[in-house]
Amino acid sequence: MDFEQKRWRYMVTAMVLALCSGIGYAWSVFQKPLMENFDWTLKTISLTFTLQIMISTIAPVFLSRFQKKLGVKNYLRIGIAIYILGLLATMFTNSIGYLYIVYGIVVGIGIAMLYPTLIAYATSLFPDKTGMASGLLASSYGSGAILWAPLATFFMEKHSVLSVYGLLAAIFAVVMIPTSFLIKNVPADFGSGPNKGKAANHNISSVKDYSWQEMLRTGTYYLLLLALTLGATAGLMIAGHASGMLQEILSYTPEQAAVLVGLFSVFNALGRLLFGFLSDRMGRYNVMLLLFTVIGGSMILLSKTNGSVFIVALLAISSCYGGFTSMFSPVCADNFGMKNLAVNYAFLYIAYGLAGLVGPQLAARTRTASGGYDMAFLAVAGMSVVGFALILVLKMKSKAASHKRL
Repeated sequence: MDFEQKRWRYMVTAMVLALCSGIGYAWSVFQKPLMENFDWTLKTISLTFTLQIMISTIAPVFLSRFQKKLGVKNYLRIGIAIYILGLLATMFTNSIGYLYIVYGIVVGIGIAMLYPTLIAYATSLFPDKTGMASGLLASSYGSGAILWAPLATFFMEKHSVLSVYGLLAAIFAVVMIPTSFLIKNVPADFGSGPNKGKAANHNISSVKDYSWQEMLRTGTYYLLLLALTLGATAGLMIAGHASGMLQEILSYTPEQAAVLVGLFSVFNALGRLLFGFLSDRMGRYNVMLLLFTVIGGSMILLSKTNGSVFIVALLAISSCYGGFTSMFSPVCADNFGMKNLAVNYAFLYIAYGLAGLVGPQLAARTRTASGGYDMAFLAVAGMSVVGFALILVLKMKSKAASHKRL
């Protein structure tokens, strides 16, 4: 049985590891209990989530080059060890500085070695269907809160908030360590030679394979970086504050809010699947134009309504955010080739960190300054207009490049 016939086995393995790596999406159910337990302010505690996102997106730029030296399997094992040890250490939190270090930085480094590696790996498994592969892997990662948010909330009712991190660390150790042994490196010639007809994307095969140095000298990279930052900001703002928003704006109990956070994760995962598949058929930029349109309209609705319409708008944003996360790897491959995707993706993934800096902090500062989130909603709606314009520019550049090649 050749590698192409076994690649679905490796894809499922990567999806299991990604599912366990998605603890960050359950952050909002931990935020309020931690605030109450330690008497921390919203602005202070929300920086933990922002710091984790920043570390998990900047660290790959420096660490991804070691993946080729160590091999995917060994690199992932190191990431798993750091991730689990960081969660265990979080059990012993006694100050905000300690939480920043062990959960924000250590767990962030673990995620930095896991998710970007897994999504580049999944894309390399299916060079003929990069949108589908990226969507499947990203949906697994985004589905974390579907399991972890309700489980954490249930456990916190009977035990302390800090003890939950020990429980999660134990679960992840039991699942992730054995699973990591099933990962296999993608052959260097996969998608070329005899396999080229079966496993090569026409759009990607006609694109030059850029090194990361060459990529950073293109204008396309910076336009994509800014567009993806603007696209991810809305989802990360909601991910960091969903539970608090529901409790404050709609008077939900923590348990009710946790159920909705899980539902948001379902739509997040479905968005990754749906828009990943659609992008293989409609084109990445057409899908991204649609996503910016829906996010902009939904943000305006959040500032004007409440009740069921408010929930629908949050679900739409969660789905579109999922769509944007499924675009990172395919759009990188489309523009800069497959050969150096693992390293190039790390530089484009910085957009996720920038969005993590802007989104949660924008909501926290707006809430502290005005007592509500409306100005944050409207600010992100404005960002969506800018993002829409950037994608139009990228689409025109892509058409011009295609005509030049012809």
